[in-house]
Amino acid sequence: MTSPLPNIILIRHGETQWNVAGRLQGRRDTPLTANGVRQALAVGLRLAERIAGATKLKFWVSPLGRARQTASILADTWSVPFEQFTHDEALVERAYGSWEGRSHDEIERELAHEYQAHNAEPWDYAMPGGESRTTLDARLLAWLATLDHENTHVVVTHSGCVRALRGIYTRASREEILAYREPQTASFLLSAGHETMIGIPLSILRALGCEGEGRTVWI
Repeated sequence: MTSPLPNIILIRHGETQWNVAGRLQGRRDTPLTANGVRQALAVGLRLAERIAGATKLKFWVSPLGRARQTASILADTWSVPFEQFTHDEALVERAYGSWEGRSHDEIERELAHEYQAHNAEPWDYAMPGGESRTTLDARLLAWLATLDHENTHVVVTHSGCVRALRGIYTRASREEILAYREPQTASFLLSAGHETMIGIPLSILRALGCEGEGRTVWI
């Protein structure tokens, strides 16, 4: 991307029922667990001072339910009307097609040919009905090009988009991006060429009733 990148506060949705079950969600949806609600509250509290101290903010959220549910908790924590969050299809999770609803073991066992093809071409392969990482990157780059640079953009989205955006901003290699893992209670400050992860101390998470830092996704 040749034009300057706007500053972003990047947030992943809280834990869902399928996260706990180890099933890929993609464009399908399951609601937050009670732990996921607490995670969203923890992230909101962690970022509250930063949000309150900012003068120019725009809020964005994936239209999928789990991201909207997370954003509603953040909005309440920050005393921001939920209506200020703009829903944008560009922020939906990577489509996993025929893999959605299946666990890693089920995909490896029942869709072995597709699984092997993905491992051989993890960037350009798209599972049947799904989306490649290359396509996901293009979608997010097109969205970034529409954003103004006067505001900091608060973005609530999904693990696939989080990893792609981190890679775009830091110019990470494909190998580095494939190794990314982000717990559900981590958020990221992104500016051109830089990222800062904002974690939450385990003692605070436990005080809020969270079961650790949260889960990551294998793909």
